[in-house]
Amino acid sequence: MLQTRRRLLEAATVWPALHALQAARQEFWESKDPADWSSDEKQILLGRSPWAREGIVRFEVERKRAGAAGSYEGVARPGGGVPGANPGSTPGAVTSVPIGERPPPVPSTDTGQSVQFRVLARWESAKPVRLAGGPALPEGTAQFYVIRLQGMPLLPPRKGRDGESVPNPNEGTIEAIKQNSRIERKGKAAISCAHLLTGSGDAATELLLFFARGADPITVGEKAVTLESRFGPFHLSLKFMLKDMMYKGALAL
Repeated sequence: MLQTRRRLLEAATVWPALHALQAARQEFWESKDPADWSSDEKQILLGRSPWAREGIVRFEVERKRAGAAGSYEGVARPGGGVPGANPGSTPGAVTSVPIGERPPPVPSTDTGQSVQFRVLARWESAKPVRLAGGPALPEGTAQFYVIRLQGMPLLPPRKGRDGESVPNPNEGTIEAIKQNSRIERKGKAAISCAHLLTGSGDAATELLLFFARGADPITVGEKAVTLESRFGPFHLSLKFMLKDMMYKGALAL
């Protein structure tokens, strides 16, 4: 009886401390009213939060091995800043080997540099992002998950003379992004990009990707979803942990 009472007293002392610690660990969007979020906190939510993550768009190159026989030629690799793999050589020229000396090693096509772009992917349709002051969305987007991509490898828009209209240099790339972007779900069919909008002015290289919520929306039980996008030689893959994307007890996407 005495031991039971002692355990109850210990539990009564420890529980409030654990509860206070748990409350202290809560993110500001859970512990504070949106009206009390500071400017810095809003920027954190919009740029470094479970709803806004930075990823890398990588340039994928199929590496080809040089044959055992034949000449060694410099192989251009994007990002190397050189016309070929052999410094100081003329592109396409054959490097001769003095008689009696060992042939030089096969030159590597990897210059040590890779072409990659840092991209911010943000769930614009998520309630916390809206409350933090995310840019306005077009009407009729409630039925979509909307993801904004900032920093994509797109060319700046051209300016025509005297209001002359010029073709969009990114037209083919944008269409490829739309056709090859999806939200992957474990054990369920991926959600393909249904619509895509481009920005204007200073935001001309930003993209809004729309994915239909449909009859089988994403649930927290799926644990994670991955945004996949392939266009030309570029590839973006970014995972989002759903348990971290909860707001006021509900999944906020």
